[in-house]
Amino acid sequence: MSTTIDPVAGAARAGGDPTGAFGIDWALIRRQIGGILRLEISKNLIGGRALILYVLAFAPVLLVSLWVVVPIDKGLGGPASGAAIFANIFPFYVRVSVYLSALLLFMSLYRAEILERSLHYYLLTPIRREVLTAGKYLSALIAMSLTFALSTALLFVLFCAPWGVGELMGYLFRGPGMGNLLAYVGIVILGCAGYGAVFLLAGQFFRNPLVPGLVLWVWELINFLLPPLLKKISVVHYLRSLYPIPVVEGPFAIIADPTPAWLSIPGLLVFTSLVLIAAGWRARRIEITYGGE
Repeated sequence: MSTTIDPVAGAARAGGDPTGAFGIDWALIRRQIGGILRLEISKNLIGGRALILYVLAFAPVLLVSLWVVVPIDKGLGGPASGAAIFANIFPFYVRVSVYLSALLLFMSLYRAEILERSLHYYLLTPIRREVLTAGKYLSALIAMSLTFALSTALLFVLFCAPWGVGELMGYLFRGPGMGNLLAYVGIVILGCAGYGAVFLLAGQFFRNPLVPGLVLWVWELINFLLPPLLKKISVVHYLRSLYPIPVVEGPFAIIADPTPAWLSIPGLLVFTSLVLIAAGWRARRIEITYGGE
């Protein structure tokens, strides 16, 4: 049996366009997004999606905790040397944990509900598809950002902790430690936003996330080998330019001038906004045929 949902069926049943006759009803949109957030955040923080998110975010924390407690020589450099170790590991953390979490979480925002045959409940309500897309995106972004902000902060502190609480506090509050920590947390949140928007859009086109996820992952992994112009067609390029502690990319890397922070942050936000607009446009054209799933 096949059930097909018309893109404007919900609004039609409610008696008209929710934008009103004289423009956008922002109060209505805020209430609708608030309602979506209340429904969606619990899905993203509890259950199967959340379990994968927590494993990818906190497995590195457990590994570093073991490194801290095991009595091995950690050098004499103090917290600054620990922060340097973290700086070299952080790009892999972004490319693996953050990337895979965004892939699994954001691509499932529409696909999971189609497979569970529950998306039509949203589509039958008098809510614009763009608002639904924005609400779903924000719910996943909040859940993922909170998780990875905490994980990143714990990792940074753990790498700086083996030399004692006094040294740690001095580095954090009388040295550059706190500024570096906040910078890394901000980078992770930007990464969640950029990757999340890409995979939300991809999830509206692909049934299986493996192919697009693998292609984009390889592109991000080999970014350091790409010519300068191609480097800029990636999220990781703009994130790297924000690292508070510079990282050497290796002897085979093709050197490119980093994008200044005052351009990287707005550029990444504009890119994310454009992808979300495309996702909202695509959502208006979604038709569900459950019999084909």
